[in-house]
Amino acid sequence: MIKFFRKIRQILLSEGKTGTYLKYAIGEIILVVIGILIAIQINNWRQLKVENTLENKYLKNLIVELKQDSLSLMNTYLKLDRQARTKGPFLNMVKGKIKNDSLIEYFEYQWRPISRYNPIKSTYTEMGTNSHLRIIKDDILRERIIKLYNTYEALEKEEDFLINSSTNSVLNIIAEKIPDMSDYDIDDIMSLKSEPQLLNTIQLNGAYTRRDNYKKILTECSALIESIKEYRPILN
Repeated sequence: MIKFFRKIRQILLSEGKTGTYLKYAIGEIILVVIGILIAIQINNWRQLKVENTLENKYLKNLIVELKQDSLSLMNTYLKLDRQARTKGPFLNMVKGKIKNDSLIEYFEYQWRPISRYNPIKSTYTEMGTNSHLRIIKDDILRERIIKLYNTYEALEKEEDFLINSSTNSVLNIIAEKIPDMSDYDIDDIMSLKSEPQLLNTIQLNGAYTRRDNYKKILTECSALIESIKEYRPILN
């Protein structure tokens, strides 16, 4: 094609048709520019299609993982809520301030460790590693995703501190009084009232803080799921 156009220009020049040559040359340049613009547009369209496909894939995977997070966060929250709600009554029972009908049940809520939940981060990590967070076109949604996973990291750090500062102390002190934690009775539990360090550790075990942290992040997780669904209704 290029040779064809070149041949035409040569003929026009050899015949002395300079004006016609200039018009032809300008027309040829315009055609080339149009061709380049069309090629760029096609390339942009293809790139947009690829990014849309990736965006949908990431958002679908995020919803799957966030739903699993939501269920597990709720499970941990309920355990912490029971621990927080029974802490006061348990301490009062041991101190003899109220009846101990539920002493054994409440005791188990206090000494059984409640492990932290480690959120699923596979999709978010993949997006960050491949610099694909920008593929989420909605700026507000993208910021909400980043915020939630930053909150996850903050929760993990606070959980490490709260768990390490109380759980081991509680278990060590109880083990001294009750060597066999698979077989104990009310008298064994009541003997713990002579251990002020244990009672203080239970009082300050961070159950309320941990419960409130999980409630907050559970709310954020559920809200993000709904935001993604609103942004991409096809994902419902």
